[in-house]
Amino acid sequence: MLTVYIDFASPDCYLALAPTLAVIKKTGCTVRWLPFRAQKRELPKDSHNPALTASHGRVRCAYNQRMIEHYAGLQGLSLEGLTNPHGSDAALAALLGAETDNSGFVQAAFRAYWEDNADLTSTDLVGKLWTNCCTQLLTVDLKALEQHQLSAEAAGIPNVPAYSTTGQLLIGRAHLPLIQALLTEG
Repeated sequence: MLTVYIDFASPDCYLALAPTLAVIKKTGCTVRWLPFRAQKRELPKDSHNPALTASHGRVRCAYNQRMIEHYAGLQGLSLEGLTNPHGSDAALAALLGAETDNSGFVQAAFRAYWEDNADLTSTDLVGKLWTNCCTQLLTVDLKALEQHQLSAEAAGIPNVPAYSTTGQLLIGRAHLPLIQALLTEG
């Protein structure tokens, strides 16, 4: 069993989608997609040199942006959605109601957000995506999403994509080779 925490609005999750699906296919594991709103990293507030802290933050942000663009290029993905002003709460809440593998919905939601600049806070749009991919009834409970976010944070999820398997929590797509090995052994 592989549990994958995602945020449709996260470029890191978007870049992790295809490699994650490849691991799922290679291992034949069961997958559960769960929501987690990506966290923006804030600069430390108690710094001996606030100017240096701010400069370091800008450098890290620029580096992260270059890495995202690099890996998007390697996958042939467009990052036009980086300027997408929409959220994804309705699509994230829909993940909580899934009783079976809803990888088709996950793929459709990522495609809608990043390729079509879709607003995944629209329950109507999410309902259409869900109906095209899933047979079970759609449930969008935003209060449950809030509670789930708090529970996931309390359980130690710091950001996404996050993977949980064989009692281990691994953050980031860089761990997919290890995850594949763990799933193959188990």
